[in-house]
Amino acid sequence: MNEPNENTTAMGLRIQQARKAANFTQMQFAEKIGVSTQYISDLERGVVGCSTTTLVKICDTLAVSADYILRGQEPISYSLLNMYKKFLNLSPQAKELAEESFKLLDKALSLK
Repeated sequence: MNEPNENTTAMGLRIQQARKAANFTQMQFAEKIGVSTQYISDLERGVVGCSTTTLVKICDTLAVSADYILRGQEPISYSLLNMYKKFLNLSPQAKELAEESFKLLDKALSLK
């Protein structure tokens, strides 16, 4: 059996955190990316790594960047893109509240 190492353990933890933030169980996530639940368990514990093909599926499914999964770095532009995607899926009432919040944030940022 493979042993976890520092890199795969950190990567696995970030995958687990992103999976939970996306509200997927290990089983649901495994089905979405076409792997076994055992593989997801091993991946999250850092026992195994993943191929670039699987990494792309993970990133697309969890809406995170490869930089985040591999190195823990989340580019600001990628985060903003994800926020925009989420904004587009809001109900009209939720969009209105978000727009009001954006206006207040813009006003606060312009104060000196």
